[in-house]
Amino acid sequence: MNDLNQILLNPIRMRIIQHLATHKTITAGELISVMDDVPRTTLYRHINTLVKSGILTVVSENKIRGTVENVYALNINVLSSENTLENATRNAFGFLMKIYADFDRYFSTKDADPQKDRVFLNNSVLLLSDDEYDDFLKELKQLIIKYMNKEASNLRRSRSFSVISSPSDE
Repeated sequence: MNDLNQILLNPIRMRIIQHLATHKTITAGELISVMDDVPRTTLYRHINTLVKSGILTVVSENKIRGTVENVYALNINVLSSENTLENATRNAFGFLMKIYADFDRYFSTKDADPQKDRVFLNNSVLLLSDDEYDDFLKELKQLIIKYMNKEASNLRRSRSFSVISSPSDE
């Protein structure tokens, strides 16, 4: 499988990539703990696909009781090469399918409680000049960075927050 877009469209691989985007490095063992709804062999197969495609790279090795555990990180250069105008539609589709898969997985659990978990969808049309929109995006980015860098604790949980911007016909 050499087509990076096909590789990236898989929801399990997108979860791996998303996790690494926020945690920088991870071992297969750590990933198994985080993605406990995915069978171990399936997870290893997806990790291998990401390594073979160059999306993941081994940045170090941990020696544990005679075995070697790889530490993985994203290869930003490979991912950036796919961020082109020609791939924009497929990239957007992959992004939307990842969000859909997250919602599908969440709502298929018996303990899904959108109010308790603060799950929401929102679509707003903003009437802004280019300069105002640039200011808005700058402030939004600063706000996301402020909260994205919080340390893990028992009081905090991982939350997915997605932003999509497109022209409006309204």
